[in-house]
Amino acid sequence: MELVRRPVSPNHTPQAIDVQFLILHYTAVDLARTLEIFYDPDRKAAAHLIVDRDGTVHECVPCLDGTALRAWHAGQSRWQSHGKLWEGLNDCAIGIELVNFNGNLLPYTAAQYSALAAIVDRLRRHYPPLNDATRVLGHEQVAGWRGKADPGWRFDWPHFYATCYPGQPAPERTYACPPTLREALERLSEVAPLEPARANAFWERVSLLTETAVALAVGQDG
Repeated sequence: MELVRRPVSPNHTPQAIDVQFLILHYTAVDLARTLEIFYDPDRKAAAHLIVDRDGTVHECVPCLDGTALRAWHAGQSRWQSHGKLWEGLNDCAIGIELVNFNGNLLPYTAAQYSALAAIVDRLRRHYPPLNDATRVLGHEQVAGWRGKADPGWRFDWPHFYATCYPGQPAPERTYACPPTLREALERLSEVAPLEPARANAFWERVSLLTETAVALAVGQDG
């Protein structure tokens, strides 16, 4: 695992958390733009780790050496597990951002899955609750009700669990993005610009549209 230790993002609370969960996200922008966001105090958002398309891991909020500070990645969130309702998962979860413009449309790379396996192996040694496969979630599982739809349809959960948790049954992970919305987004992806600045702006807008539509769909289902 190639690791880059970044300066600590301002978008965290300088207190150690009791790690109970690992939450996966996609960035919706490229690595450079993700770093801009994570180091902009006005954005108030940062995950502990970023996994780039080539598998390079960037640590933006400490977690890899056995003490995890409270990063601002999950926002308003909740999850029912082990007979308890967990709320505000920033208080108890490590967040990993996978560089991907939209994980409901675009595949993740083999290098990213390989890096994730190395990360999970390391985190499991430091944080015993993460030895349980059910403790790894997507942002969409804990905050789909407010439109979060990551890591999305193109994240291969069975492959992830088989690689990182061999011998444990793979938990079911449903997708927040409805199939009809995904089909509509696929048409948008056909006209996506390639130039980096325009691509980031385009996909950030698509991410916002996705979240708005998913929140409405979840509200109607509820």
